[in-house]
Amino acid sequence: MITDYAGKKAVVTGAGSGIGEALAVGMAERGADLLIVDIRGESLEPVAEKIRALGKEVYTLQADVSLEEECQKIYDYTMEVFGRCDILVNNAGVSSGGGITTIPPRDIYWVYETNVYSHWYMMRRFIPLMEAQGDKCEILNVCSIAGLVTLANSPVYFSSKHAAVALSECVWKTLKQKGSNIDIQIFCPGFIQTNLWDADAYRPERFAAVDDPYYTSEEFKQYPVRIKYVLDHSAPLKETIDKVFDMLGKDQFFILTHDEFDGLIRAQGVFQADMIQPIDPSLFQ
Repeated sequence: MITDYAGKKAVVTGAGSGIGEALAVGMAERGADLLIVDIRGESLEPVAEKIRALGKEVYTLQADVSLEEECQKIYDYTMEVFGRCDILVNNAGVSSGGGITTIPPRDIYWVYETNVYSHWYMMRRFIPLMEAQGDKCEILNVCSIAGLVTLANSPVYFSSKHAAVALSECVWKTLKQKGSNIDIQIFCPGFIQTNLWDADAYRPERFAAVDDPYYTSEEFKQYPVRIKYVLDHSAPLKETIDKVFDMLGKDQFFILTHDEFDGLIRAQGVFQADMIQPIDPSLFQ
């Protein structure tokens, strides 16, 4: 768990906006130096200016974390500018709609490679470095409440976030068993006022939405409209991230900032233990 950020060297992915930006600036406010990363390189300089204004050291790097070689680039640049990493924040993530019979395979790959594989790629590089350093280190994996519960829509997003949560749990247990100096926490937010609805703006060229009929369908067009409406009427970003920093200093694996999901999460566990059908979220609205 993080209790002192002064002089720490932190790497934050997806830091050009939203949760990533708020976490990066918040760490700088508390004394950390930053390497901020985003697939949209042009989005990073305004964030870097905020960090410089706080008197902290900051570097920027354009990278696509869904590619293993790009995660290697992040690691190499971290070693070049800092020579160490005390805090790693795997925040970059995307969302895509589409039902089980309509979503194109390229969207499945895009969401999984960004939401799950990137965590794997980054941790496999930074964990050996952190262990070799010997000092207390922290990995914060930003997952989602979608990694703990499910809805009837967007199966690729929900299943990818469940995979990300399971990956973090497995790695946490492995590190604890061997008495590692690394702690892992996961942030599973509910709906927050971010631009996740505009994920297609971050879509890499290799996943370009071009030739499948799905990309001209109403299902595809309406998904970001629905998500934007929900997010615009959700929890304020700063207020939520303030809660995150409060919880980062506590000895807890799950960081949950939306109390309204508590009953659903607990009831889901009961339904699973009793081997009943998956819990109906509408019972808790």
